[in-house]
Amino acid sequence: MKTPPALLLTGATGFVGRRLAPALSGSWTVFRASRTSAGEGALDLDLADPDSIRRAFDAAAPKVVIHAGADSDPDSCERDPDRAKRVNEDAVKTLAGLCGASGARLVHFSTDLVFDGERGWYTEDDRPNPAGVYARGKLASEEAALVRAPGAAVLRISTIYGRPLGGRPGFVDNLRAKLAAGETVAAFVDQWRTSTAGDQLPEVLTKLLADPDLEGVFHWGGAERATRYETATAFARIMGFDENLVRRARAVDMRFASPRPRDSSLVSSKLAAAIGLAPLTYEAGFKALRGAWG
Repeated sequence: MKTPPALLLTGATGFVGRRLAPALSGSWTVFRASRTSAGEGALDLDLADPDSIRRAFDAAAPKVVIHAGADSDPDSCERDPDRAKRVNEDAVKTLAGLCGASGARLVHFSTDLVFDGERGWYTEDDRPNPAGVYARGKLASEEAALVRAPGAAVLRISTIYGRPLGGRPGFVDNLRAKLAAGETVAAFVDQWRTSTAGDQLPEVLTKLLADPDLEGVFHWGGAERATRYETATAFARIMGFDENLVRRARAVDMRFASPRPRDSSLVSSKLAAAIGLAPLTYEAGFKALRGAWG
């Protein structure tokens, strides 16, 4: 039997990586790279160390690289901009350069936070205007991926939800735990997102990888634009919790280390049309999540 082509997955133990590795392993020989990967196909990878990146790349000799690793906490990036640059910018420059030299295809994950949030419903043709260390670094990483790795695809996603699958809990895990305990939850009425269903990403990536002509920048958020408050109340209702436990709060009253866009909602119709898949509504996404939790 012919061995499937090699695929290097960075951030393999992160929220996205834990979903992609098993889904792609049938069609690809997946090398799971992170600082904590273990078992067959695991590679040690420290994104702050360019030599570590080169060793992982050489060990995998990939035909495709999916770069899902990053420091995705805007506040930690703001507090340590030097490390943020090494992990979120310089690492992509190194990885994209290796892809460009070898001919490997690069798929690089980015974020809706590259937009300033003054308008919302952003398409791929809208001009980014990032605020804060994290957002500026992610935009720089997009540019590096597209320039240094010809044929690369950049996938911007929004606030992602789903089960942690053994990794760090996400925002819906914390929300579910508090609601289950009868605790009140504060949610912003002045911050809009098109949250991405994490469990849909494996199908999105599978379809994207199947078409070598898909290159450039793409968006993948949810089907609906909603405030944090609307999202939390929908989650409570669908999960069978008391919606009254969700109380209104305002982001403008909070103090964050890093700026947060008011409305970074994404239009995902370009990629949806290309791969023949529709983003999920909150209703569909949360119902699927409820079934997975049991």
